[in-house]
Amino acid sequence: MWADEFSNFLAVKFNTAKRFGLEGCETFIPGMKTCIDALAAGGAEKVIIGMPHRGRLNVLANVVRKPLETIFAEMQGIAPLPDGQLNWQENSGDVKYHLGTSYTREMPNGKPMTVEILANPSHLECVNPVVMGKVRAEQHFSGDENKRARIVPMLIHGDAAFSGQGVVYESMQM
Repeated sequence: MWADEFSNFLAVKFNTAKRFGLEGCETFIPGMKTCIDALAAGGAEKVIIGMPHRGRLNVLANVVRKPLETIFAEMQGIAPLPDGQLNWQENSGDVKYHLGTSYTREMPNGKPMTVEILANPSHLECVNPVVMGKVRAEQHFSGDENKRARIVPMLIHGDAAFSGQGVVYESMQM
């Protein structure tokens, strides 16, 4: 319901802006949340997400819990400042569906879980090796090299982009 209402709100409030909504895959959001809950129950402490534009704003709002006021400000071209305040004078220069964020919350098992979505390059599938490298480095520096279960990558693709980009197959080979 939250995913659908968020998409509807954006369509009405920002009807002239590109939104890359969830049309037709609204169940993707509760599916991601369930997957993250299962990872937390299995001992994961951090999930690093790489994904394309489609559904990204909804994932930022409903999965990663980026503050809605920040998303709406970015939709208007207003840049957030490092202290969390909004800079109504200056635009960040990047498009809103390329931006990422991170959020740590307490899971039902009482342990903290950080969910991070990386900023997207313009060539979307290039985020794959970036996520893989970041996860591998964090696993190394946190001592999770044996099981590789505390810090987990989550790569999401649209059906057309998967086979059309060589970097996807190269990433799978890595």
